[in-house]
Amino acid sequence: MLTILFSLSSTADAACLPDGPHFDYTYYITITGVVGSVVNFFGVILYQYFLSGWRFRSALIFTIVIGALAPMIDLIIVMRWNVKIGIPDKVFFLLGNAIFENLVGILQSIPFSSIFAKIAPPGMESAVFAYTVGIANFCGMVSNLLGSGVIKWSGMTTVGDDCNFDALPNLIVIFSILIPTLVGIPATFLIPNVLQTENMIDWEKEQWYVSQRDGEEPQSEEDVENNNADDDRDGGDSRIESHLL
Repeated sequence: MLTILFSLSSTADAACLPDGPHFDYTYYITITGVVGSVVNFFGVILYQYFLSGWRFRSALIFTIVIGALAPMIDLIIVMRWNVKIGIPDKVFFLLGNAIFENLVGILQSIPFSSIFAKIAPPGMESAVFAYTVGIANFCGMVSNLLGSGVIKWSGMTTVGDDCNFDALPNLIVIFSILIPTLVGIPATFLIPNVLQTENMIDWEKEQWYVSQRDGEEPQSEEDVENNNADDDRDGGDSRIESHLL
């Protein structure tokens, strides 16, 4: 929601925001969008070469910290500090929002995608992906609703000739910098501190697919291997049948 609000302040005309950047939509959407797509490509390469060998917890903390720095670009433009030091809005926005923020976004998304893949039980990858996407969409919807309430509570006006964006700097600091940092960093300690090249869960050892009913004893590793061999001969995987039914 703050991203949408920042876009409104960046593209507002002189009647709404006399001292605003006054970006035209061709620049704000097309040019910065193309640059951001190119940056995403290089972000993947950068992560592969420099961060893929880190432990999950270290990689997450690093991306959360630099992610908290990215909104500083928006804050500087809103406060007009870049103009005071002689950097035009379009140049600073291109270097900051289009390049740095897109780079931070791709660096943050890669370790999370890797975690989702590693916690998926064998044969349930599509279900886990669908579940995480559903949760992400739900959280995004709730976030937008709460953001609308915060904007209304702050007294800002985004349309008309009497626009008021006075509370925007405070909202950027609180909701884009402080809260993600204070919540995100402690949450990383819920993630196993293993290398990204290691498995997070040993599914064969966990035997998540074995039904423990009627006092049935867990299968030994030899029994599991025998069942796997039977499944290969039968052309199926009986391990997940009881879990799916």
